[in-house]
Amino acid sequence: MTTLMPTSPAPDVSRRRTAQGGFALIEIMVTVLVITFGLISLAGLQLATKSGGNTSYQRTLALTVANEMIERVSLNPSQAAAYHTGLGTGLGRGSLGAVGTDCTVAANSCTPAQLAAWDLWNWERRLDGAGILDVNNNDTSGLLEARGCVVFTSDGAASPNSGQLRVIVSWRALTDTTDAATTAATTCGAVGTGTDAGRQQVVLNSYVINPGDYAP
Repeated sequence: MTTLMPTSPAPDVSRRRTAQGGFALIEIMVTVLVITFGLISLAGLQLATKSGGNTSYQRTLALTVANEMIERVSLNPSQAAAYHTGLGTGLGRGSLGAVGTDCTVAANSCTPAQLAAWDLWNWERRLDGAGILDVNNNDTSGLLEARGCVVFTSDGAASPNSGQLRVIVSWRALTDTTDAATTAATTCGAVGTGTDAGRQQVVLNSYVINPGDYAP
């Protein structure tokens, strides 16, 4: 007598392979998603770094240009009052036109008044980017929509060229800021007080003493 043993059903290999393939696809999708988020974060970091570097460069340039004007006035103190521009529209964008005498030419012996006019004209060119060179000695654009103001307040009629000197350099940043001009006393150029969040500025204060004001 022959006894027939029950046989086990054959394993479903195709179903197991389908499940494994599904898990592999999910793993690939998760990996791609993680890499994508990583690349997006890296791009954002690079953009923020570049923006921060540009902002730092602009502020350094503005401070350099502002300090140049203080030095110019200090070297020509007898004309300190002539450097006063007021806040108004400010210097920039070639508002002064051509200058009468080039005081950098050795043959031109400039008077203190001519030197003051030359300094203001040359400083405006600096605001507009002239003379600011890159590594290839080419002029760069300088500050965006730059404005420069010189505010001189004398100590009185007895010493007209001695007193407080304030130099303001204003420019437009690439992004809005929280430290835009907020007071009329330091807002250089035709900008509504506290209304332009994209405008940054630096303010340098100094004091000028003209020895001629105190000569016996």
